[in-house]
Amino acid sequence: MAEDTVVTEISADVHDEMPFRLGHVELEKKFADLHPILSTVDQIRHEWKFQFKLIRHEWGQPHLMTMLTGVLAFLLGSISTDLFAGGDPRVTGIDGLAEIGGFAFFQLVISAILWLWFFVQISVNFPVMRGHVINVIIIWSSIFLSQVVLHVNAPNFPIGANLGDALGGVMLTAVGCFFTYFFWKAVTETRDFHVQENHVHTDVRVMEEAMAEHSLFAWTIMVIIWVLTMSLNAWSGAHFIADRNAVDYAVYSIHLSSGVIIIYLLMHMLWFPQRMLGEGAKVRTKAAANADADLLIEGVILAPEGECPSCDASAPISLNESGETIVDCASKNCNSRGVAGENCVGCDEKYPTRYTCLTCGVNSPVNDFIPDKEAW
Repeated sequence: MAEDTVVTEISADVHDEMPFRLGHVELEKKFADLHPILSTVDQIRHEWKFQFKLIRHEWGQPHLMTMLTGVLAFLLGSISTDLFAGGDPRVTGIDGLAEIGGFAFFQLVISAILWLWFFVQISVNFPVMRGHVINVIIIWSSIFLSQVVLHVNAPNFPIGANLGDALGGVMLTAVGCFFTYFFWKAVTETRDFHVQENHVHTDVRVMEEAMAEHSLFAWTIMVIIWVLTMSLNAWSGAHFIADRNAVDYAVYSIHLSSGVIIIYLLMHMLWFPQRMLGEGAKVRTKAAANADADLLIEGVILAPEGECPSCDASAPISLNESGETIVDCASKNCNSRGVAGENCVGCDEKYPTRYTCLTCGVNSPVNDFIPDKEAW
């Protein structure tokens, strides 16, 4: 029953103020005309055309400055005169940092500050996705470190690599893939809640149109491209520095160019779900939403705040954070809880405003069951 009582916090105000929708965008030429199997390509092109058009219409100075900050942070950390010298393999750790030249160390510090500021701006510009910034950092770090580990015993990885030495890198890659899946699942399931709550209709065809309008197929492809590009970026960076001669500038160029692409892809894939769901959305998996609902229900029942004004017996009545009285639904077939006097989200009946004590039988307004606690 917990699944029936979950209400996703979504604001439809910003969501409804769309300059145009996916259905308004059309492709001039379709690959499906050549062969039906290419219809998937057309779907990706269609959704990406809509997203890029919306970006051109809505991205402003804050987004561009955030992207520029990320690009500068990456380039300052990737380009250094000490990098081309090959370094001293005998000096590591703190001693290695002490050997860095003055200007290179200054670059390192500025890069770290800009990275910090970049993620702060990401949280500010995309507040709906703020809770998943940590996931992004874990994904990025895991995949990057996996390539470093894979290149320790095989500088020309994947050439010369063996399964025993690659175990650590494989595990780190698996961690990155797991958190990527968790991130994707949270967004897609929140989208499902959004459509069910804000676009519900008795006509199934209308619901199908709403789901198509909120398609995340091309966005999913972009998430996959982001992970693959990040892997390429990590591989090229680790591959370049693994060679002490540092002469493979083609690989280094791949590292620099892919790093810039990663910054944009990250901002794009954080922006689009927020734009689709509205700034009041709470992006989380269905399991997390149900767990929160179960904890709320079970917590109130096990430790009720309500007390009978006559016999002091416990009553399943409590106050929420806004000071509203929360009661059980009067229907025997519904386990939802809500504000007294409002319509039940589970069965559409009104929550009761009076309660009968199960111990002494006193019937009083629900507010009378909230005990007055004197302040010391």
